Amino acid sequence: MAAWPAGLTLTVVLAASACMPGDRPPPAVDAATVFEFGTHKIQITVPAGWEAIDQGRQKRFRKGEREIVLQNLGAPAASPRDLDALVDWGLAAVGHDRRREVKSRRPATIDGREASDIETWNRLDHSNPQRIVFVVDAGDLLALHTPGMAFPESLSAFDALRHSLHFVSALR
Repeated sequence: MAAWPAGLTLTVVLAASACMPGDRPPPAVDAATVFEFGTHKIQITVPAGWEAIDQGRQKRFRKGEREIVLQNLGAPAASPRDLDALVDWGLAAVGHDRRREVKSRRPATIDGREASDIETWNRLDHSNPQRIVFVVDAGDLLALHTPGMAFPESLSAFDALRHSLHFVSALR
């Protein structure tokens, strides 16, 4: 039986030791972040590569020029009787104006709460899409929205944020 060259033996030993568990840290895991909006506590997972900025009643998620906002709009002075009226009030509160129109409005449930998932676009040429999700919690309206144009990368992050959104009081 032929002997292995010393260099090859050393290479095999080093390669095998690199595969063994050691002092290396475990891979990074996206952890959920808990934000407080007064009496509301919300748990959300920030997508990889995005930073979360806590600004009190408003939380911003940014990646370069892309931005997504989660905010507590509170309750309107004149309490609307149904979700559609509350959503119309919320659209005005997030800056939706006559230059934009609602492309679609779908009822949803987020963590057991009534919600509405909305897509908007420019009224004239159907460009500049935006996404908004309104969630009703304890009489307040919370909005997750793209304040600027929703590019594919920000839409992907928006969906990840929406699907990870949980109210801490509802967690088991």
